[in-house]
Amino acid sequence: MKPHYIESSFRAEVLQQLNKLDSDTRRPHNFDFYLYLPSEPAAKAAAEKVRDSKLLVHAQVVSNISGEKWLCRVTTTLVPEIAPLDEFGKFFEQVATALQGDFDGWESDLIKK
Repeated sequence: MKPHYIESSFRAEVLQQLNKLDSDTRRPHNFDFYLYLPSEPAAKAAAEKVRDSKLLVHAQVVSNISGEKWLCRVTTTLVPEIAPLDEFGKFFEQVATALQGDFDGWESDLIKK
């Protein structure tokens, strides 16, 4: 899902989407965040910045099948209702922008109520 926290908060977007899908935002969810970078070195630099952050996340570099961009996929488990989602969104946007890339959104599993 594309980030839209320029108009509204990233937290609000995530919670709205999860609630719309009837997911229990009070329970832990597995999240993937996607940062697309122009080269393998940039993707590795993004992964390193993510690993060095104080966020409890895992970062993996994956080559894009089309060969145009490289993916830094960040995975973590969060309780959406209490997680600092705006901080996550801003951090990923800053990392991607600094390396001429894009923070291209997120996915999560659904935890039924």
